Amino acid sequence: MRKVISILLVLCSVFALTSCDAAASIKDGTYRAEYDTYDTYGYKDFVELKFENGTVTEVTMDAVYETDGSLKSESDEYRASMEGISGTYPAKYYQDLINQYIESGDSSGVLVVAGATSTSNSIIKLLMALETEMKAGTYKGTVIVPRD
Repeated sequence: MRKVISILLVLCSVFALTSCDAAASIKDGTYRAEYDTYDTYGYKDFVELKFENGTVTEVTMDAVYETDGSLKSESDEYRASMEGISGTYPAKYYQDLINQYIESGDSSGVLVVAGATSTSNSIIKLLMALETEMKAGTYKGTVIVPRD
């Protein structure tokens, strides 16, 4: 419950700081955030945003497997283990999260995808950390976010 409340508070803070002017002031380039460690399944979530003329032109959200560097969205095994139980799978829920981000323009408009709550919260946290540095103009390379 504390985790949910803290995520909501951070979302509210980011939403309050977000504006069209802030997005327009973001320099062209590709921005990335990722976790500092792998999760219990051996994956490390990341997000990448590409900006051109103050607009997001590309969004990538996925996770890299520590053993071989493969992507979670491309794992047939991961899909098979999830789809029948939760009705979703990595390639689908990452695309849902990407669509929400593109439609809303920032992390405050990204909601948890049913069946992928943990990953959704993880991606939202990465987006918030990345947006904070981009908007402040302090981005110096991949933003490394501590895993809780």
